[in-house]
Amino acid sequence: MALFAAAVMAGTAGCGGSGSGAEADGEPSAPAMSDARRMSESLALLKGYRSLGLKGEFRGEVPRTVDLHADRQRNCVGTFEELGTTTEVVVIGDRGWMLYDDKKLDNTRSFAKSYAPDKLAAVEEAVEKARGKYVEYPAREVLRYPGLILCDLDRAFAKVPGKVGGAGEKGNPRTRDGERTVQLTHGSGGDEVSVHVPEKGGSVPRGIDFSLGDAPVLLELGDYDEPVRVKPPSRADTVSAEEVKGLDVIGE
Repeated sequence: MALFAAAVMAGTAGCGGSGSGAEADGEPSAPAMSDARRMSESLALLKGYRSLGLKGEFRGEVPRTVDLHADRQRNCVGTFEELGTTTEVVVIGDRGWMLYDDKKLDNTRSFAKSYAPDKLAAVEEAVEKARGKYVEYPAREVLRYPGLILCDLDRAFAKVPGKVGGAGEKGNPRTRDGERTVQLTHGSGGDEVSVHVPEKGGSVPRGIDFSLGDAPVLLELGDYDEPVRVKPPSRADTVSAEEVKGLDVIGE
């Protein structure tokens, strides 16, 4: 991976024309890498990782947070949170499973009771079948949930450029795990993309801010190229989506 090399400060030449540092040894100082080149290298790395850890938030109409580990084969494991509820997610290729917490299920029942009383019986039956179980769906159904498109890295970052012609620092340096980062930004409005790279040098993307649809997305990145360790839930812990279709009280 191409990494950023910090520029060597040239010493002030003395009366005899001699310099200090690298120039004193006859070696010219390396020019500082431009923000655009550094951001392009960071984006190229992002596009090339076989797997990534993704932790952050979707600032859509309903704010959501995600903590996922995904690879290019659409294997994915982690959680997403919304409205005070947490859902566990597992995706393996074309299959997916979601484990809803009790609060999510109780909220579904309360919604049906208030707004769809004619469906309440079906919803209550589905809620009890799903409680403590992973609901199995086609992976495409899991990925339609806002935020979980990140389980498909190619689709999630499809509109993020692979390189940029111009970029500049924006915002204040941030600190994560003792490492300060700077934010390099390209574009504006809904097309704005920022990567967070180490302040002291290097192009490894520590985070990215961009938009998916109308939702601003802010992510911390890690677990680069680490295997996604995922396995399907046991059959005893699984229920099919068909058995609990009453959960989709809004979509019906």
